[in-house]
Amino acid sequence: MASLIPWPWRKKTAEPAGNGGGALTKPQDFPSLMRRLHEDFEELFDRLGRGFPLMTTDWESRWRWGMDFEDKEDAYVVKAEAPGFEPKDFDISVSGDRLILRASHKTESKEKERSFREQVECYECISLPPGVDKDKIEAKYHNGILTVTLPKTKEGRGRKIAVKNA
Repeated sequence: MASLIPWPWRKKTAEPAGNGGGALTKPQDFPSLMRRLHEDFEELFDRLGRGFPLMTTDWESRWRWGMDFEDKEDAYVVKAEAPGFEPKDFDISVSGDRLILRASHKTESKEKERSFREQVECYECISLPPGVDKDKIEAKYHNGILTVTLPKTKEGRGRKIAVKNA
């Protein structure tokens, strides 16, 4: 007789419950149970997705910002690769100690009897380092690169300390 319970959770008839027979007996077993459940669902969705490639999204390989951070003397500079956007597609804001970068771009095209729509969205939230003058943050977009300049305050610039002979 076939069992509807996935194989990792089936009780083994030769072992009593509580001796590794598949029964959840201790609270510390819960994380491993959840990990196995997650893996089983991933496998299930992978199998289903092979037949319907447009219905699944591979979140690990989705388009993400390619980012570089540079710490200059008077500012931090964030450069993000964002090809195919226009300056109006960006929504950049500061909330508390976070820099929020959003970009959204929609395209529509028609070919004979078919129409195609594509929407590309990207979101990134970055913790601001201490000593950033939030009122003077600037953003520029040129040739597919978004450049956000985060000017440092006087305290954020720090100071050099000379090393003397003892």
